[in-house]
Amino acid sequence: MTVSRNREIELNVTIGDVNIRGAKVDLLQIPLTEPFRISLGTVYDYSGTILELKSDGPSGFGEGSTIQEITGEAPPAVYETVIDILLRVKGNRYAGLEDFLDDVYSSIYSSPTAKNAIDMATHDLLSKSYGIHATTFLGGGLKQMPTSLTIGLGSVEENLKSLKRLKDVNARLIKVKVGKDVELDIKRIKAISENLDGRPFFVDANQGYKLKDAVKVANVLGDTGGIFFEQPLGKHDLQNLRLLRMQSSVPIMLDESISEPMDVIDAILTESADMVNVKLTKSGGIRRAFKTLITAQSYGIDSMVGCMIESKLGIAASLSLASSLSNVKYSDLDGFHTITKQPFEGGIEYKSGVNNPVKGTGLACTPVRENW
Repeated sequence: MTVSRNREIELNVTIGDVNIRGAKVDLLQIPLTEPFRISLGTVYDYSGTILELKSDGPSGFGEGSTIQEITGEAPPAVYETVIDILLRVKGNRYAGLEDFLDDVYSSIYSSPTAKNAIDMATHDLLSKSYGIHATTFLGGGLKQMPTSLTIGLGSVEENLKSLKRLKDVNARLIKVKVGKDVELDIKRIKAISENLDGRPFFVDANQGYKLKDAVKVANVLGDTGGIFFEQPLGKHDLQNLRLLRMQSSVPIMLDESISEPMDVIDAILTESADMVNVKLTKSGGIRRAFKTLITAQSYGIDSMVGCMIESKLGIAASLSLASSLSNVKYSDLDGFHTITKQPFEGGIEYKSGVNNPVKGTGLACTPVRENW
């Protein structure tokens, strides 16, 4: 593990009755146990910006972890943007969390990963200051939640070995990455489906297909028992997603297409989605992701909460979000499993296909500084 950059900042920002004296920003790079292959590219390292907000009492921690192939955000740019936003709000007083985060969101265009780090650290700090868990702060309750575990791109033989490893840790739900080679993907789907021992599965194409190939895969999923098809086409291609949905016997879930509440409304108006996947990194943090899920809930749309390659801190934040709304039917929160050294402990504990929240205040995570 390496800390490639770090900086201390004096802030003197007040949110309600909580004073944030300063901040520390670190950019970490940690090797993965194995390459993470998706249709958009291959990832070899965890690259995360870790933010510590320091108050007169506890500190709050946030994480901005990006997969550049998906978000388009380079890790050094996320680090610099976190610093830029903090300097823009320096010295300000805010009546509450909503006012502060409105300023954060509007302070700079785009960069949801950087905004997520600030949003997460603020939720962690405020809920700690009030002596409650972050999930309680959001209106939810601490509860176990099953998570999917992921099989990346690869050969049939490699995938079956990966499946065995996942079965050995009692995985309950399997996600299969597809979207690169449709004929190979179909062979992989069939082979995996024949060896699941009753476990449900779904596939995620990360925008990798054109309509014709997506229809083929949807038909195979219908034949092999897949429970839904995640982001088969380009994120802006809602018209063809609608056509695919009309021909598919399995539900279509949108992921990269969904970053904010209006995206949910667009998907509903164009009839291009049955379900949505909401992620903190895409949304710009817990607050906006919560609003996106509320929008889906108001239209009767079931949701999944997903993640990038993130530490236990980011996964704990996503689990808090997922535990706060009744329309979250699935979670895809396995992003910490392949990080070789964990920068945080606590937050969540994985056992037999289920993420269990750790009791405590805030996100209940403690930095493992010797791993930094």
